[in-house]
Amino acid sequence: MATSSPEDTYSRFRLHLQGSFSSQEEKETFLRRFEAAKQLLAPGCKRNATISVLNTLLDRVLTQPENVQASNSRTSYSRNEMMLDSAGIYTGDEDASDQDLFVVERKTFKSLCSGLVQQCGCLSNPSWTIVSFIKKGHVARVQFVCPHCKQSRVWASSRVLAGHYLANQKLVHAFTCAGMLPRQYMNFALFAGMGVVKQKYISSVYLNQLYQQVVADVAEESMKAAVERVKESPHHATSGEQHRVAQTREVACTKIVLPQVIARGLNITEVAHDYQATIKLYVRQLGMVNSYDTWHGTKNVVKQLRRICAGTVRTRDRTWFTELSDKARCTKVHLYWCMRNCGGNPVRLRAMIMNISKHFQGDHQSCSSESPCQQPGYVPKRKPLTMPAAISAYEAALRKTLIYKNADSCHLCRDTYWVESFNHQLLTYLPKRIHFHTKTFEMRMNLAVMDWNENCQRMATSHHEYTDVRRPDHHSTYNVLVKKTYRFVNNIWSMYVLRNITSQQILQDDEDDDDDMVLPDDAALYDGDYVDSAREDDDYVCSEDGGDDEEEDN
Repeated sequence: MATSSPEDTYSRFRLHLQGSFSSQEEKETFLRRFEAAKQLLAPGCKRNATISVLNTLLDRVLTQPENVQASNSRTSYSRNEMMLDSAGIYTGDEDASDQDLFVVERKTFKSLCSGLVQQCGCLSNPSWTIVSFIKKGHVARVQFVCPHCKQSRVWASSRVLAGHYLANQKLVHAFTCAGMLPRQYMNFALFAGMGVVKQKYISSVYLNQLYQQVVADVAEESMKAAVERVKESPHHATSGEQHRVAQTREVACTKIVLPQVIARGLNITEVAHDYQATIKLYVRQLGMVNSYDTWHGTKNVVKQLRRICAGTVRTRDRTWFTELSDKARCTKVHLYWCMRNCGGNPVRLRAMIMNISKHFQGDHQSCSSESPCQQPGYVPKRKPLTMPAAISAYEAALRKTLIYKNADSCHLCRDTYWVESFNHQLLTYLPKRIHFHTKTFEMRMNLAVMDWNENCQRMATSHHEYTDVRRPDHHSTYNVLVKKTYRFVNNIWSMYVLRNITSQQILQDDEDDDDDMVLPDDAALYDGDYVDSAREDDDYVCSEDGGDDEEEDN
């Protein structure tokens, strides 16, 4: 039998590579990459794929040493000096949980990048070191020092507008137009760690920087444009046009608002409001038509009829009647239908209301030709009225309804939908539980008006029908509207910036900042002029030690 020499014997050995990973996720990521490398560098090799990958890697490194040297030169900088290392991945280290946030403009960020690669006056390689990091509101103010010649440069993450940092003013503008309260904004910014400007600074922007006046001027333009849209509407295209307006419930507000609306050139002929007898008297004294809101006219109908529709067994068919037990809710629907189809005639409205009783008695001579009761084979869904006492009680209850007694104010079937919708929008800017100062109240009211004028009649993209489980007989259609727009926010900011640029006064910093130089020199002032820094003592909240510089102004 032939024997093989030791040189011909196939020898196998196992190679163990030791590695440590900080997490299971990092280990799994490495294994996935290694498997992908095996598919690329050793395709089709199943038995010794790992050895093939390592051999391929060694061949490339040993045969091209110049690439390795270039790579080593690029990585010669320390880890803290590298810009794009593993800083983009949060690994849960101790320092990352305490990192503050700040706001930076795109232009100032570009100036920072260009300034860091510029040579110092000593002509050494750029290697600026951060020696000071201070937050003033939402803005970071950083001081760089050259380790060779000790020259210092200062960079701020925001430019300056009228002596204050632009980013701080922009965020005050943003939370104000969003309807946030100052305390809500402060809590949000504080919890996010992005710096806070205090109430004193916010008041300075509102008053000293003319922000409230700018909002009032833009709101005035918005209201003028809204009036012009009403005048140019196809429904009011003729001369001597007439407009209907829905006002608030209070007499004092009506007496203030109505003359202002008339002064804007609208010919008001009708005022629709909630059920207020004093407003009705005032409107008729002005020679206008008075109308009551249909919802307020019918909201108590079910409650009033319940006295004759339900009760105890002992009082059955004496104070209440079983034939009326199913008439309360449907009577409210009938009243809506009567107001909508009376043709604007109060006499006909009363006649149609009293015909409801005849309809339930089976007399359909006065019913509309489009009603189901006029169709062949009609079967009533409600109990028929046959008892004289029940008929008498039901007709007496119909005469006591607000719509029947005030048919001359309900025959036009008006509603205050737009006013109620605006009141709902108003809560975004003026919550009822907060008492605002007069100037702040006017500013927030103007913001609500501009938001409403811009988005009140948006088009619907689709319609959805839904049924309330609590009211299965009530079917409603929900309109999905197009996305809201906020052009008024940009209009306010543009006018605010324009007015502050024209009246801008460049303020110098304190004496200890005389040697500071912005990086580059033309990046600090919003209109392009040079300024060393901004006096932001009143908005300075976060310092190097993380403390507050001033007590909150109550």
